[in-house]
Parts: sequence; structure tokens; C-alpha cells
Amino acid sequence: MSRKDRLLNILDFLNDHSFVTVDTLSRHFFISPPTVYRDLRELEEQMLIIRGNGGAMRISADRTSMPLDIRRTIHAKAKAAIAHRAMELVRPHTFLFLDASSTTGYLIDCFSPSLDLTVLTNGVSAAVQLTQRGIRTYYTGGRFFGSSTAAGGKISYDSLDRFHIDMLFFSCYGVEPKGAIVDPSEEETLLRRHLLRRPITSVFLCDGSKFGKGSIFRVASLDQVDYMVTDSPLPPAYPLPRRGILVASQDGT
Repeated sequence: MSRKDRLLNILDFLNDHSFVTVDTLSRHFFISPPTVYRDLRELEEQMLIIRGNGGAMRISADRTSMPLDIRRTIHAKAKAAIAHRAMELVRPHTFLFLDASSTTGYLIDCFSPSLDLTVLTNGVSAAVQLTQRGIRTYYTGGRFFGSSTAAGGKISYDSLDRFHIDMLFFSCYGVEPKGAIVDPSEEETLLRRHLLRRPITSVFLCDGSKFGKGSIFRVASLDQVDYMVTDSPLPPAYPLPRRGILVASQDGT
């Protein structure tokens, strides 16, 4: 069997299993563990799998079924840098909405009780994380979606009208070449659209790996948000956010 065929067979095997250990792959394909490690490293470099805990899991096409704690590990340095740069926009004593994305989790890591922030979120994990950091926290409630730890539906939308929100921080799956911000989750897309229609400052957090990626549901166009915070220059021909772009370096500056 050629190496290319072996890599394809490993991918097929991972498609049928949520998580597979190196030992399992070694026994199944009759190859040594060092060979498995090399193959998995190559597949990870191609953004086809995630390695960890002595094994690997397949990255789904839309990542919607991927647990939040796994999504946090993808482009982690970029997300942390984006979060640090986005803090330049956060003012003390403000009311923020954070969506349930993995990138906003890194923003929460930057929050301090001394900022006297109030935060509303539709993310269960985000709500727990905020509370642990001593931040005044409200949760939208609504229909719960397990792997994303997000809530959506009418209860979530109705809860937004009970609060005067100053700023929205959100992320999405991708940005299409003409500047459409897109996501595979219908419920989370509807929630973001609802918020973007309100007269609040919107901040889109987006690492460079999301440029050029398409998906099913359109959240908004880049020129319909106020700020974008990213770790990469915006590709040519993309529309500009209304108030500007903040570009973060990998060291958080």
C-alpha cells in the first residue's frame, strides 16, 4: 500500500470513529506507532484531523459537531492574539453580548472584575467561564445545542429585548470572497442577525484561516459590522467594516 493510499484509509477509518488512538491505528493497519505518528502529523498539517490524548479525531466539514473545547485548540495562538487586540475596544462599565464561539472564550480570558462589565451570552460554557472570572453574567436561555454549548430559538431572541446592550462580540465559520460572513448553524445565525439589527457596536472576531470559506447561512456582510479584529490582512476586494480593522500579531500586540 502506498503512503497516499494509507493516509486516505486512515481518514476513512477516522470518519467512522469519533476518536481513535495511535495503538488502534497501528494494529488496524499493521504499521508501527512511529509511522502512525508521522501520518497523523501530516494529516493535521493539512487541517484534516486534530491530534491529542494519544490519538486523533476527524475535523468535520462544518465543525458544528466538534466539541467547543476541541474547537478552542484550533488556531489557538491566533484567537488569543485577536482577543488581546479586541480588548482595545472594551470600555469599563459597559454591557456586552458574547456569542458561543470559541474565539470569544479567549476574550473572556482577558476580562477582569475591575472593568465592571456586564455580559449577556447564549453560551453555557461562556457563562460559566465569565462567572468564574467574577464578571456579572446573564444567560439568554433557550433551546440547548450540546456540542456547541450554545442556546438558540425564540426564548433566546426574546431575552435580548430585556437588556440595553452596548457592544456585540461574535465570530463565525467563514467569510466568503465577496465579504459575506457565513455560518452552518441556523439558530446561531438568526441570533446574530437579530443583534446586528440593533443600534449597538458590533465587533467581528475572525482569524485568517476563515477567509474564503463558505457555508449555508449568511449572517451579514463585512461592511455591515463596525469593527473586525483579525490576525491577517484582509484579502483584496473584500468590503471594509464601517469603522475599521484591528490586526493582531501572534504575540498579542
